[in-house]
Amino acid sequence: MPRRADLGRIPAVDLAYALNRLIHEGKTSLAEVRRFAGERPARIAALEHELATLKAGHASANRRGRPPGRLAGAAKKPKRKFTMTARARAARKRQGQYLAALKRLKGVERARVKTVARKEGVAKAIELARKLAKAVPAKAA
Repeated sequence: MPRRADLGRIPAVDLAYALNRLIHEGKTSLAEVRRFAGERPARIAALEHELATLKAGHASANRRGRPPGRLAGAAKKPKRKFTMTARARAARKRQGQYLAALKRLKGVERARVKTVARKEGVAKAIELARKLAKAVPAKAA
């Protein structure tokens, strides 16, 4: 956003002189000046209307006991309560056990457990992975 000049401190006579110079140098035209001058009352009216709307919104929000703001009048939708079935909970638990068991294995054993999971199910694959993990000697620290 461009910086606005503070023209309030410059006397009106000096502003008129500067505007006249700009018109004579061709930097702006008299038509542009007239257009901006004509827009001023409409802009003031629009700002007054917006201010009145904001004041009315603030007053109604205070009456309802809500803080003023962008969504002061809008009601918030309640969040959907998430319910998980016992079957889904068990499936997630098995998946976690399967991933934990796989984490301990390397290469060929890991591939073997994955094929068992595809063919015979995750429960059998977890059993196999646990057996294989016990058979692997711990690393020497």
